[in-house]
Amino acid sequence: MAHYLTAEDVRARIEKKKKQRKYHLPVIGYFAERTVLFDSILQASEATGIHYSLIFEACIGKIYKAGNVVWEYQKGNHYIKYKAYYINIQDKYTRYSNFNG
Repeated sequence: MAHYLTAEDVRARIEKKKKQRKYHLPVIGYFAERTVLFDSILQASEATGIHYSLIFEACIGKIYKAGNVVWEYQKGNHYIKYKAYYINIQDKYTRYSNFNG
């Protein structure tokens, strides 16, 4: 029998994901006319309307921009840690089949 997620399960998983440390680190958004420092990715997401996971991916360099804004972590050990981790994962990744499966 198939197991379906309820709305409560989905909300609980989202809250658990949002509690991760990587979403509570200071970030800098480079808008067209100015630079803004946010206390966390979640605060930046609320202020700009850009999804928090897109901001995170832009911070680590997985994508170049999120919402037409360049994002990066405020420099520090956390920046080096996350950036290095995702660069290493990207270097090790190999596709064993074509794009259609």
